[in-house]
Amino acid sequence: MNYFGIYHSDYTRSGSGIFDAPCITKGRMTLCAYGVESSGGKLAAAFGRLRNRAALAGELGCAASTSAAGMVLLAYERWGCDYPRHFEGPVVTCLLDAAEDTLVLSRDRMGEQSVFYVQGEKRVAFSDHPDALLKAAHAEPVMDAGGARELFGLGPARTPGRTFYRDIRALEPGCALAVRGGHAAVERYFRIEDVPHEDDAPKTTARVRGMLEQSVDDITSLRPAVMLSGGLDSTALTALLKRRDNQLRSFSVDYQDNARDFRANAFRPEMDAPYVLEAVRAFGTQHRAVTLDQASLAESLDRAVSLRGFPGMADIDTSLLLFSREIARYSRYVVSGECGDEVFGGYPWFRGEAPLDGFPWSGSLALRESLLRPEIGKRLNLSEYVRDTFETKRHAADPGPSYEPKERRLRAMQRLCFDYFMANLQERAARMCEGAGIHVLTPLCDDRLVQYVYNVPWEMKFMGGQEKGLFRAAVSDLLPEKLLKRTKSPYPKTCSPAYGRIVRGMALRMAADDNAPLFEIVDPKRLVDLSESELNPADTPWYGQLMSGAQLLGFLWQVNRWMRDRNISIRL
Repeated sequence: MNYFGIYHSDYTRSGSGIFDAPCITKGRMTLCAYGVESSGGKLAAAFGRLRNRAALAGELGCAASTSAAGMVLLAYERWGCDYPRHFEGPVVTCLLDAAEDTLVLSRDRMGEQSVFYVQGEKRVAFSDHPDALLKAAHAEPVMDAGGARELFGLGPARTPGRTFYRDIRALEPGCALAVRGGHAAVERYFRIEDVPHEDDAPKTTARVRGMLEQSVDDITSLRPAVMLSGGLDSTALTALLKRRDNQLRSFSVDYQDNARDFRANAFRPEMDAPYVLEAVRAFGTQHRAVTLDQASLAESLDRAVSLRGFPGMADIDTSLLLFSREIARYSRYVVSGECGDEVFGGYPWFRGEAPLDGFPWSGSLALRESLLRPEIGKRLNLSEYVRDTFETKRHAADPGPSYEPKERRLRAMQRLCFDYFMANLQERAARMCEGAGIHVLTPLCDDRLVQYVYNVPWEMKFMGGQEKGLFRAAVSDLLPEKLLKRTKSPYPKTCSPAYGRIVRGMALRMAADDNAPLFEIVDPKRLVDLSESELNPADTPWYGQLMSGAQLLGFLWQVNRWMRDRNISIRL
């Protein structure tokens, strides 16, 4: 947890009992965090990486060495509550002004940092972790029907602004929560806009390359390591980083006995290892291969829930946590190729001509519904909830009839992918890396790059008739042909039947526990049936591209642990 704050309209209450950082109170406001700056009746803090520090310092007339929190104070003096639009990069800011009875809390433009808040009749409490709001008793550990529908209908993804708790909201990317005189409102200061794209293919390719160079330049001074999978995104970033750091460290992840157990399928056609070796030979990085065992993946499921504050992606989360712990032995920062597929169109749902009629990463709604107790299933009606949520969000994402049908469909799909699928993966990356003691950097999530590429016509994004063709063209001089043309393959997961046996045993032990809170909602017999099934890893995933049978059992185990440890009440 990095910060915890409270705004009260009529009384003050300290949160110092849940956080070891200094707690500073001004009037009816309290802020607990390291690096807080104070001026008169004002408190300010900033968390994350301020990208435009030098330019902002010039505008504010201060030294570039001024702390980000100090810049928040100066920016508020100059621009008032509108100051968040002047802060660039993955940075959260907070400003409390006791004299003006004002709070401003902003989340970064692309949602790389987390912000949660509780809004009551006479207070607003906020933190970067939902557990802090529960521990400080500003939110009740209650999951209502809406939260249950999100969890079992869309989880581990969440609708923007929602959590699985009744009382806790998530501040959306590019938004600020402003409280003035006791009145709270969420105000959007940044959004990806639909604008005409006027550059031809050569100029577009050159601009994308320039933006990639710029986003990497912005992080070079941190001397980061890089996660290298041998895929297009991580390999291109490795090539760009190696040009700037001749001592670049790279790390890859694999699993015990994976070469023996791997079976190609439509979602993961190849193993990473041969491509990782090709990249290491091509760029000469100082490379370490990390091998994870199945027992550790399962043992870390509890820790992954604690880091997120929510059930997550089971061993897809824990593998990243364990992988990051190894990287943290050598570096404080690591670069990930996360978000490249969302921005440049690498996922299967960006290909083909199927109509946009549902969230393609949650294509197993019948399986989800079949898990529920019959009476709960009727009450929640997941099908209707997911359908209505999808239609509402699809309508909001629709760029309008000025675009031809295919372009219109893909633009809407991309916005939905940003809001749901990418947001979940961003949370995973940030939380697991932070839990390992390392900061993750995602240059392909740079808002300048995302804004530009979003408006590139999809025919140009698929330049050369291949997914992510524009990205490939932009880095074509950096990569050997074999790496440049590699087909999309997702983050590697374990293929070992041993992992399936471990989580099967965990699920069956849970099913035998009469006090397991999961079974207030889930049918225990259905869980036993699922646990005793084949759990074929080649089955169509129930979420994303990676979460099939074994991961579903791991997810349900995480749901139970999340509910039990937080004493969550179900109020449908």
